[in-house]
Amino acid sequence: MNIAVILLTQNRENLTQRIIDQNFYNSGYDADCYLIDNGSEEVNLKYPFKGYDLSKTKRGIGAGVNAGLRITRQYDGVCLLANDILLPQNWLSNWVMFAKRVSKTGIIGIHCVEELPPLVDGIHKTHVPFGDNFLTRELIDTIGGYNEEYDPYGMQDRDYAERATIAGFTNYYLPDLRSEHIGHDVGNGTEYRAMKDASLQRAQAVWEKYQPIYHKEKKLRCEF
Repeated sequence: MNIAVILLTQNRENLTQRIIDQNFYNSGYDADCYLIDNGSEEVNLKYPFKGYDLSKTKRGIGAGVNAGLRITRQYDGVCLLANDILLPQNWLSNWVMFAKRVSKTGIIGIHCVEELPPLVDGIHKTHVPFGDNFLTRELIDTIGGYNEEYDPYGMQDRDYAERATIAGFTNYYLPDLRSEHIGHDVGNGTEYRAMKDASLQRAQAVWEKYQPIYHKEKKLRCEF
């Protein structure tokens, strides 16, 4: 399996470098790594990235993910990594192994901040795998990219997982592995936190707008 890893960043350079130093060297599987930056003041990260998409403006999460998907079309699977989540040893080799093993795999996650669903058929099936994700090429080709109407922040991952489920894919967490969200709620009172809070307040309206489009009209694909 030919795999691309997309790292999404926006400032917090020291934290991001810590993520790179652990996650990119303990994956247990060779992959090409791409840096997608959403308007950082400067980018001085130490790693031989395969490619870059550096935005001078503070575009949203959906726009950043879609920028990454555009430059990784040739890969069999794509990993979406945040710049504040530490992953366990052999995280990528496990993702690849389960993607091959589980029929109609859509999104795979590694348990992070919420309650872990029960183990069913060897995996923790869930509607929305929060945190870092592995996306199969079959899923991307079927439902496209993220819905950018949620940007700059708020419910993009839930929307994507909703479309994956409607399309008949299985989303799940890996068994026996856990990630650590070291940047969760970092920066209270900052411009970044204010942006997140404001975006989440309006995200519900966007979510409700698209429910009949997804469920009744079956229009699941968002072009990127």
